[in-house]
Parts: sequence; C-alpha cells; structure tokens
Amino acid sequence: MKRGFLEACVLATIDRRESYGYQIVKDVPLTLGLTESTLYPLLKRLEAAQCIAVRTAEHNGRLRKYYRITEAGRLRIAEFVAERSEVLAIYDYVEAATGRGSMAQSLSAEATPDAAHAHPASSVQGGATARETQPTPQNAASALATRQNGSSSRPSADQSPFSPRPANASSI
Repeated sequence: MKRGFLEACVLATIDRRESYGYQIVKDVPLTLGLTESTLYPLLKRLEAAQCIAVRTAEHNGRLRKYYRITEAGRLRIAEFVAERSEVLAIYDYVEAATGRGSMAQSLSAEATPDAAHAHPASSVQGGATARETQPTPQNAASALATRQNGSSSRPSADQSPFSPRPANASSI
C-alpha cells in the first residue's frame, strides 16, 4: 500500500487516542498491511515532520513510547481527506479510458438504445447518440463534474478535467 495511505491511517488511529506502536498495529485493519517493520520508520518520519509527539513512560518495568497527534498531524489528515475528490477523478478517468470499473459500465449501459428508451431520465437525451455516450475520459470528467457540483458542463478542449484552473492560466 502507498506510504501516504498508511501515514493517514496511522495518524487517524493516533488521533483517536494516544497509543504505542504495537497497539497501533493492532488498531489499523489487517487488510491495510501495516506491520511493526513498516510502522516504526513511519512513526520516525511523522515525528520528524512534527505530526506526532512522543513521550516515554514505564509500563510493566519497561519503557514504552507513546505517540499523540499534533496540530500539524491533524492538518496532514485534513489535506489527505481533501485530496479524495482528485483521487476519485483519476480513478474515474482510468476506468473510463480502459473500459473498466463502475463508471465505465454505467456510461456504457446508458449508451445502449434500450436503456435510452426504457429510462427517459437517463443521460442519453437531447439527440445524443450512443457513440457520444461511450465511456471516454471526457464522459468520466463530465460525470465527475456532475457528481461534485451538480453541473453537467464538460471542460473545454483546452482545459484538463482534473485541473482546478483553466489550462491557459499562468502558472507560477
């Protein structure tokens, strides 16, 4: 699993309560693949980035490190969550471009003539042909725009559907 995802999972776990390494491994779902050998280097990186604070306390005659989240760690979680729509847009594009996944399948189902006649409220309206509604990156971007803000407008030809600003805008 990508390091950024594990980082977010660890921060979210520590955000719930102060914890120690072994407990963090137990708290993060097994399916995410977090092991002690991946956790401790991650904790060191998070500490270096000041996303977590560490204290040492004695437990059953041994020293144990306890980790708690900082404001910088909470900000990192917020940034991770904010990227969700961008990541979903990428998945939608890949699914549509390759004809895989639920977005491509739903676009393909909408494109069949029977679906257009059986469901007058489907997206095949206004004289759109089945070819115009085949799963394409542009259709995925249009569907994503509709899902995000209720608008069905497509991006212009010179604008990337994944860019928050027009392609002709100057970049710094």
